[in-house]
Amino acid sequence: MATQVTKKKRPQATRRKTVKQPNTSGGMSWKKPSVSAQGLKRLSTTLLVLAPVLLISASYIWFNRPENLTIESVTIGSSDRVNGLQYLSKDELRPIVQPFVATNLFMLDAKGLEEELEFNPWVYSASLTKMWPKKLEVTIYEERPIAFWGEGSMLNEYGEIIDAELPDKVGQLPVLFSPEDNGRMMVENYLKVQQWTRDFPVKIVEFREDARGSWQLKLENGLTVNIGREKQEKRLRRFVVGYKRELVDSIEKIHTVDLRYTNGFAVKWKSNWQIKQEASRKKG
Repeated sequence: MATQVTKKKRPQATRRKTVKQPNTSGGMSWKKPSVSAQGLKRLSTTLLVLAPVLLISASYIWFNRPENLTIESVTIGSSDRVNGLQYLSKDELRPIVQPFVATNLFMLDAKGLEEELEFNPWVYSASLTKMWPKKLEVTIYEERPIAFWGEGSMLNEYGEIIDAELPDKVGQLPVLFSPEDNGRMMVENYLKVQQWTRDFPVKIVEFREDARGSWQLKLENGLTVNIGREKQEKRLRRFVVGYKRELVDSIEKIHTVDLRYTNGFAVKWKSNWQIKQEASRKKG
């Protein structure tokens, strides 16, 4: 009789489960967070940026208080280190400077002070040098008058009109004038006249131009010379030669010389009354 053998089923494999071990120390377990190197770098960069900004802001606030680092020394001088100021004095300029320097160098209104100084007719320009922390240097560039402009003004070397007078220079500087107020052109033309008459023995004291552009000279000996509007160089050179040859011995009797002729010039003689009047003034 056959015997039936029953095969036992093999149990299926199961995945092993890992059992968490309890914390034997009691309480909750935690791990201390770590600061990364990148985070430290960001923090350092931020501090490096903020530190100068904070320092500048604090310095700006401090310097904007006029009581801090007030100006203690002010020197006023000329751009001409050899001759110094010629037409101005420091005492004239100090009252202009004083209201501006009652503060510190940071708050000083430098542009306003320069403009105020340049309102003086004898100041061509002014410049300021800040000597930190408490000193200010004021340098004055004076006008350089080369001629009188009409009756009440002067001309500088650039042909610009100076609204000032120098009574002590009357007779030493020439008088130039044009109704067009073209000082620069008159200076240029005067320099030409000087060049054309460089061998002339008498000083030119006046050089004028009328509304039509006609030139006229007045000499130191009182002689008036009408040049005209054309061929001024040719006419003046001819006059220099004629003066030396024919007029020099009779100059006290001549009132005006007119050069506006093609081949020569005309002479207007003084009257006997004029000659007597001039002789009387010289004696007096």
